[in-house]
Amino acid sequence: MFRVLSPTWWLALLNLLGRHGRPYRGPHSDHFDGERFHNLEPKPHKSLGDVLKWRFSRPPQMQWVAQPGPQMPAEIVNRVHGAELRVTYINHATLLIQQHGLNILTDPLWSKRASPFDFIGPQRYHPPGLSLDQLPPIDLILVSHNHYDHLDLFSLRQLAERFPLAKVVTGLGNAGLIGECGFPDVIELDWWQSLPLNEQLSLHAVPVQHWSARARHDTNRSLWLGFVLDSAEGPLLFPGDSGLGPEFKLINQRFGPLRFAALPIGAYAPRWFMRDNHMNPDDAVQAHQQLASQCSMAIHFGTFNLSDEEQFAPPQELAKALAERQVPANEFRPPKPGEQWQIPVLARV
Repeated sequence: MFRVLSPTWWLALLNLLGRHGRPYRGPHSDHFDGERFHNLEPKPHKSLGDVLKWRFSRPPQMQWVAQPGPQMPAEIVNRVHGAELRVTYINHATLLIQQHGLNILTDPLWSKRASPFDFIGPQRYHPPGLSLDQLPPIDLILVSHNHYDHLDLFSLRQLAERFPLAKVVTGLGNAGLIGECGFPDVIELDWWQSLPLNEQLSLHAVPVQHWSARARHDTNRSLWLGFVLDSAEGPLLFPGDSGLGPEFKLINQRFGPLRFAALPIGAYAPRWFMRDNHMNPDDAVQAHQQLASQCSMAIHFGTFNLSDEEQFAPPQELAKALAERQVPANEFRPPKPGEQWQIPVLARV
């Protein structure tokens, strides 16, 4: 029997083949040369030869094993107000942030694979900490960049069906693809641009050290970025993916100490290949220190096997790095899927 392909599947295929979507066109800037974007400190892009070298020199890995979902799902309220801030870790880089009456999702990913297709590509090793049906009404979705483990068309289409009035904010060059999922309101931001959300909360696009591509032909033709949510109670950072570069110090200089940061600690090995674009746990601890973060949550680990470190290595290496850099372990912790944190107001000095 022939398989009936969904519109999302066709969209993924056309995008992968370069038959759908247009490269970003806009004025030159300090990080856009008219065709491609680059980091504040430009890094050489890994060639196909580098990719093949990594793939064919990978050491034997311990088999990843499936993990159970949460025994008791977090209690999700419809809204929070006042100084309260709740952050629920769903999986990978997907967070539910609840603050000042708004429910915000980051890099939503509920698919079984981090891939353009559902039959090939990195598979998940634990279920999402919240199902789509457990979500409260979603007002805002933040998409940091267009890699398949961060911009997932299948998840976005399901969210558009459930929350058609949700606004999506992303980097330059991504709106067309996201709009095809059914969202009527997609806003593109450049680094350091801002967007007021309500009287208490503002959104700021910030630089991170990474790259973009959904296929070889569109490398760095759309912008990668992080997001700062700023309020009187203190700023919080969601960087998506990032290597350790000058960006975290710049974010601290502009916004001051952070109330909360979500910092990626996985997909870091081998270092010769991953260093420029993915922090290892020690890099993440340095970022935590540079940001002067009061409370940091480790993300981007354990859900998909994307690189060479072992399944449970990132939290173990994080504990070592915190001890070596004399950072209290309660300042920077790895959560379990479905775990909800209530973040205290930033203590002003």
